[in-house]
Amino acid sequence: MCVRDARALVVAARRHCPITSLTVSVSTGRTPTPEEPAVNDRGQVLADVSNAIVRIHKQFYGKGPVKARAHLSQDVLTVILEGGLTRGEQTLQDHGHEQEVVRSRLAMQQSIESEFRVAVESILYRSVRSFMSANDPSNDLQAEVFVLRPRGTDEVEGDDETLASEPPDPS
Repeated sequence: MCVRDARALVVAARRHCPITSLTVSVSTGRTPTPEEPAVNDRGQVLADVSNAIVRIHKQFYGKGPVKARAHLSQDVLTVILEGGLTRGEQTLQDHGHEQEVVRSRLAMQQSIESEFRVAVESILYRSVRSFMSANDPSNDLQAEVFVLRPRGTDEVEGDDETLASEPPDPS
């Protein structure tokens, strides 16, 4: 399935099963509305996000992280990953080539960004506005950061190339 088809599925899923909010404040004691998932549902959704990111890492790197945890706060989703350096990356790091590991990871994460976006969008029913990635090989940590579009503007817009090629509005 191509990314465009997957995005169309995400939009269709939103129309049939919208989740309007995943940010339920436990500290306020407010009871979730019927449109909001319960706190337990939120935990399951975040576990699903973590598992999806781990699956993508395993699929494309050949090895996945040993620990993963997702955190969602308003419009920012952060997935922290521990472990998962490939044998080649570990060898490079052991011989003082940490920057090469970081550059290689960055290139790979840029290459598979669309898979990350589709996974997050299909689980959260929210569009990803921006994706960023960071690596700390010396501590065997990675962070995948997704900035989500604000609620109410969650329609998947289309390919970035299409958006970038549109002329600016002169008004």
